[in-house]
Amino acid sequence: MALPLPRAPRLALTSVLDGLSGPRRPVLQGDSIMVEKTTQTIGRYELIRSVGKGSQGAVYLARDPTLDRLVAVKLLSDSGSTLNRNTGDGAPLEARLSSKLKHPNIIPIFDAGFCDAGPYLVFEYVEGATLAELLKSRGPYSIKAAVPMMAAILKGIAAAHASEILHLDLSPRNVLLESGDTPRIMDFGLAQYVSAAHEAKGSATGTLRYMAPEHFLGKPLGPWTDVFALGSTFYELVSGAKAMEGTTLDEIRRHIISRDVDFSLLRNAAHGDAFCRFLAGALEKRSEGRYADGAMMSEAFELFLNEAGLAEEGGVDGSYHSTIEFLMRRMRHTGDFPTISRTLSDINRLAGDDSSASTNKLANVILRDFALTGKLLKLVNSAFYGSRATPVTSISQAVLFLGVEKVRMTANSLSFFGHMKGNSTILKDSMTKAFLSGLIARHLAQRQKIPEAEEVFICGMCQNLGENLVMFYFPDEFSSIRESRCNNDMDKSAAARGVLGVTYAELGVAVAKTWHLPQSIIESIRGVPPGAHSVPGTDMEKIRNTAVFANRLCDSFQEHEGDEIDRAILALLDWFKASAALTPENCREIVAAGLVKLKEYAPVFEIKVATSEYCRSVQSWLDRQQISRRAESPRPPSAARS
Repeated sequence: MALPLPRAPRLALTSVLDGLSGPRRPVLQGDSIMVEKTTQTIGRYELIRSVGKGSQGAVYLARDPTLDRLVAVKLLSDSGSTLNRNTGDGAPLEARLSSKLKHPNIIPIFDAGFCDAGPYLVFEYVEGATLAELLKSRGPYSIKAAVPMMAAILKGIAAAHASEILHLDLSPRNVLLESGDTPRIMDFGLAQYVSAAHEAKGSATGTLRYMAPEHFLGKPLGPWTDVFALGSTFYELVSGAKAMEGTTLDEIRRHIISRDVDFSLLRNAAHGDAFCRFLAGALEKRSEGRYADGAMMSEAFELFLNEAGLAEEGGVDGSYHSTIEFLMRRMRHTGDFPTISRTLSDINRLAGDDSSASTNKLANVILRDFALTGKLLKLVNSAFYGSRATPVTSISQAVLFLGVEKVRMTANSLSFFGHMKGNSTILKDSMTKAFLSGLIARHLAQRQKIPEAEEVFICGMCQNLGENLVMFYFPDEFSSIRESRCNNDMDKSAAARGVLGVTYAELGVAVAKTWHLPQSIIESIRGVPPGAHSVPGTDMEKIRNTAVFANRLCDSFQEHEGDEIDRAILALLDWFKASAALTPENCREIVAAGLVKLKEYAPVFEIKVATSEYCRSVQSWLDRQQISRRAESPRPPSAARS
């Protein structure tokens, strides 16, 4: 199939041909004289046949007699269309685009000009079918099957953005699949060429569904606008459905601006959770929270491939996101990150997959850190792990008493707390919140009879690892993230992505891997995929969901005040009901029990409860709950007067 147009037809072919050049000559045919048309031309290009029509005009297969090659000529039909022929420095725009857009996944623009029928553009001619046509004929791709195509498209987008060229009309209709399913992006740079008047419509057609919110809100367009359109295109590629639902222009526009994308169609697919996390960064409503450009989206795609185990299909070498590498290099040269990394890495290497690891080897690693040794012995001898007749006096005894796995988990939590110190009140409160999260997660695990409750405790503590690392090592960036959240009404992931280039979770996972933390902790740090919460299918998912719930519950006391806390908790309980049905009263009991435990073990974790603003906030909420319960309790009947 020849190069098609991306939209529905508006212009009749006969009306277009009437404006084309080409003389007529008389021909004797029997007793009649007929008039035969010679070759029609647009500019110097000899038309061979029509290959498509759409709202922007008609496309013809043509021959370039000067270079003796086939080309695709797009004759622009909109009466309001004009050509932007020059760049800011006065150079011809087509020369700029054709010289910079040399990429195997982009169909380049060769030329531009005017004829009697109007302005026209000349592209490389490619045989193939559009992605929209293939989706209609064969249905959606599996995520794995779509990986090579998405990787190639992203490379083309990244190359164009690097040359400061935008598309601004990306959709499945503008991706051509030539032989071998090689994607070629069409009409790249058309927005720079064409300034067209568009009439308002009452129904939704064309590429409306792929437009970003900023199109409707009067905000600046940029590479992030292409990112949104590409996210919608990839969603459709693997689901077969439109990311932006609706049947009228107003319905679709409302969905684009304010409604969340329904990721449920993707969640149950193979690699669906990881793919949803990737797409969420492209479909963020606020441009400040999206991947900034094609290059950043391409790097995020590599993270998805690594998480899903699909790096080979995408031609990725398994390396980290360059932004993550940069942040980790900064951490290695700041504070005692190398020390904590070495300790945690050695502990988890010894105890990770080898449950019969030498007690002495593990004990020696812990003994290298004097502070860790003292704290671990204090915790082992407390009631945290149950009572015992005789005290534990050595790390070797602790390993024998608790077992390799529990010692590993305990050492992880204590090392993390021991090294993440600072004078920042926000950091201290965040670390206190992490400990309370762990205690609440442990309580919920026991309540739900999830095995390995101690593992859930560490997962709850580490779920916000990335945020705490940024708070400790990058305080200026953390302040910018908080400011962005406040100004743009974004969640943590989007705000961090906008400032750092990666989310808190992505940084946390990268560090957790260097520390060789267990997979359950890594999955908990990743968090739940976007969209509606679903019933967990595995123990790993139950642990992850419990850790995430505990952290979001603890976040409520830091991010809200007064009655807002109650509303946030009610929304959280509604979200969590797929994992475990809890009532507000259950929630109050869990928080109260967690706070009691926190106070009991605060000395081991060096938490100063009396001066902690966070602890005061939690206690204040519990006090209000108690007052409310008393007010709602029926009063006993008064004694009869004698």
